[in-house]
Amino acid sequence: MTRKDNIGLINELSASERVFTTAQAFRLGVSRDALAKACASGRLVRVAHGAYRMAGVPPTEYDELIAVWKLTRPALFFHERASWEGWDGIVACGRTAASVLGLGDFYASPYRLASPRRMRSNASSATFAVRRVEREDVSFEEGFPVTRPERTLVDLILDDEDPSLVLDALRDARARGIDEDRLMVLVRGVCERPKAGIAPDLLFGEGTADAV
Repeated sequence: MTRKDNIGLINELSASERVFTTAQAFRLGVSRDALAKACASGRLVRVAHGAYRMAGVPPTEYDELIAVWKLTRPALFFHERASWEGWDGIVACGRTAASVLGLGDFYASPYRLASPRRMRSNASSATFAVRRVEREDVSFEEGFPVTRPERTLVDLILDDEDPSLVLDALRDARARGIDEDRLMVLVRGVCERPKAGIAPDLLFGEGTADAV
C-alpha cells in the first residue's frame, strides 16, 4: 500500500472515529509502521499506547477516557459497540459519568468504568468495577458510553462516594427530570445482591424527596 493510500485511510478512520486504535487501523489495512511514520511526521498524535488522533483535530477533555474505553475492545469500531446488538457492557460510570452528565461536583478523572467481567488497563488513570449495566441505562456522550442519571446515582453509592455529594447529584438529576420508577428498580435490584453494600435510604429515605 502506498503512503497516499495510508494517509487516505487514516483520514477516513479519523473522520469516523476521531480517536482510533492501532487495531482499527489494521482492519482497514494500515500497518503499525505506517502509524509510527505518521506520528513521526506530526500527522498523528498518540493519545495513549495504541490510540491516536489526527494532529489537526482539536483535542477534548475526554480523549484519554475515549482511548481507555476503545482499548478495552480495540478492534471494534464505534458503531459496532454503540448498537444495541453489539452492547458489551463496558461503560463510564460513577463519578466519571456524574461529571460528564453535570450531576453534582465530581471530577471525571481518575476514570471509573463498569464492565461485566474483570478488566485490566494499562492506564493508571482508570479503574474498573465488575458490574452488569443494561443497554437501556446507557447513553452515548462525547463519543463514548455513559450511564444514565438513574444508574449513575446507584453507582455513586456502590462506590462509597461522599453521601453529601451523592445528594447534590440527586438534586441536579431531579431538577432536570429523572425516571423515578427506573431508579427504584435499579436500587431494588442492587439491594437484592449479596453484600451489595448499598444504602437505598440515601435516595429514598424518609424525607429525602422533600429535602432535595
